[in-house]
Amino acid sequence: DIAKEEWKRLIKELKDIEIIGNLDLNNLAGYCNAYENYRKATEELRDAPFCVTKITRNGEVLVKNPLIDVQKTYAEEMRKFAALCGLTIDSRLKVAATKTSKQEQDITEQFGGI
Repeated sequence: DIAKEEWKRLIKELKDIEIIGNLDLNNLAGYCNAYENYRKATEELRDAPFCVTKITRNGEVLVKNPLIDVQKTYAEEMRKFAALCGLTIDSRLKVAATKTSKQEQDITEQFGGI
């Protein structure tokens, strides 16, 4: 459900800035799924300790909570898919620069070198 809500939110935003095409939909779905799993891991970590006790042959050892690695993995996935979909600030700035150049070119073509 979280992934579906994120999908709807992003599609609406991306339609407004006109930077997503049909080929981007798989990457966007990957982003939404990673986002949902990141949120789940974060929610589980909210009340969990950052270190947990692990039983080994030599006794108990204090180790990093494995949920931290799960959360980190999904955060990295989100970043990867965000870059592929043009959701990062760098991607949006490139699109904005391209749109501005296109508008300037259209104006020059229409009015000449005034």
